[in-house]
Amino acid sequence: MKPSVLCIAACAGLVAAPVLPAAECPPAPYPTEVVADYVLGCMLSNGTSPDVLRKCACSLDFIAGEIPYPEYEKVETLLRLQGIRGGGRAAFYKGSSWAKNAIAHLREVQAESTLRCF
Repeated sequence: MKPSVLCIAACAGLVAAPVLPAAECPPAPYPTEVVADYVLGCMLSNGTSPDVLRKCACSLDFIAGEIPYPEYEKVETLLRLQGIRGGGRAAFYKGSSWAKNAIAHLREVQAESTLRCF
């Protein structure tokens, strides 16, 4: 059974809901800091209500179901490299077709998660 982000958030004390003891939370598919970063970023973009928390958690649950964490980590690194100005080593990653395809795949999965969760 795949753990939900809400379970992770409840175990971390981020949700004012019936809180599960840490021993009852299954291991997360993504590291806790990645979950927190995604959900907090999503909430900053969409609002800070409990409803938005659930929608953001749903979004990451969907992404985690579609993209294994090692692949997600690579794409997140590629996205950070996209923000670096100039050429150098980052230029290889910015212009390569495999990097563009990996980013496009993440964007497609994110769009699908938005349609399903929001």
